[in-house]
This record gives sequence, C-alpha cells and structure tokens, in this order.
Amino acid sequence: MWLYKEAPEAALRWYDGLMDALRSLERSPLRWGLARENPFFEEEIRQLIYGRYRILFVVKGKMVHVLRVRHGARKTLAQDDKPDE
Repeated sequence: MWLYKEAPEAALRWYDGLMDALRSLERSPLRWGLARENPFFEEEIRQLIYGRYRILFVVKGKMVHVLRVRHGARKTLAQDDKPDE
C-alpha cells in the first residue's frame, strides 16, 4: 500500500479505523442505510461510510457479508460486479 510506504503510522491508524468500522457491523448492522446500488439487486445492499470509502454489505440472518470496500468517488457497483456466492 502506497500510504504505508509514505506514512506508516498514518496507514496503521487508517487500517485500525477500518477494522473498528467493520467490527461495528457486529452490533446493529441494519442501522446503516441502503446503498445507492440497492435498487439493482434482490438483496438489500447497505453501506457504512468510513472516511472517503463505502463499505458495501448484506445482512443474512445474524451474518454480515462485506461485498466491497469502494472509494466514494467510484461509479455505482453494477449487477455484473456482484461476487459469486
């Protein structure tokens, strides 16, 4: 990761924050809003915002499946981009 080469302490802070954000999904994942991709999929696609990134995920029972971590400036995830399950 380029950030780690340029500023290792900042990279570790960013990564620790990302892991904290992901762990927060264990507590009430449905509190996060629907992603702009939601209308294009059968499942509810939700998003958690972490800085400039969108963490796209689905909730199945008590399990949370993270689909992607995408920069907010990237175009909307297309149906064809959905990972195989």
